[in-house]
This record gives sequence, C-alpha cells and structure tokens, in this order.
Amino acid sequence: MIPDADDPRALLGPLETPPPAADLMPRMLAAAAPLLAAHVRRTSLRALLRPLVVALLPLPAILAFDATVVAALYGLLSLVLPAAVTTYLVVQYSLFVLLLLALAYAAVPVLVDRQARATLEEVHV
Repeated sequence: MIPDADDPRALLGPLETPPPAADLMPRMLAAAAPLLAAHVRRTSLRALLRPLVVALLPLPAILAFDATVVAALYGLLSLVLPAAVTTYLVVQYSLFVLLLLALAYAAVPVLVDRQARATLEEVHV
C-alpha cells in the first residue's frame, strides 16, 4: 500500500521516538550537580557588592562639589537678581542635579546585573 503523499504523519510514522527513560531526570541532575555547585560559588555576594561599593565611593566628593557649585551659583546670581528669584533658580538647579544623581545611581544595579550576565555567558560558552 502506498502512503498518502499529502499526509506527513503517514510519511513520518516510522520516525516516532520512544518516550525518555524514567530515571533520565535524576541522572541528569546528579551529573550536573558539581557544575551547578561551582557556579553558585562563583556568584558570591562579594562579586555582586563590589561594583555597588565602587559606584558609591565617589558619592561624597560629588555631593561636596555640587554643594560648592550651588553656593557659588547663589552668590553669583544674588548680585544681579532679587533674592526670591535667585533662591528659586538655585533650588531648581539643585533638584535637577539631585534627579540626575538619583537616575545615575538607580542605573547601577541594572548595569551590574547586565555585566554579571555577560560574564556568566562568557564562562558557559
């Protein structure tokens, strides 16, 4: 009997595969356990905290520099503008710089995670 040429099941019938062995998953997990344990040791807490600490180290110097700039800006603007306008402009500038710092430091964990994933992909390739 000739199989129907339009029915792929009739053509692929002899290619059916048997179901996997029942003990396949436990054997695979047992074989992968040493590799998984080595991976856990590599991604320690120290490796995750190191970039965060490095990013936070210059923060006091940045804040001190910004405070100096704000004080100089207030002194300069108070020579030519009324006190209310000067205060408004300096406060707006301070809030803008604060927003930029907050956004920059909020991006640090995202960048650390991306760097860690890239490093892990290089190790596993």
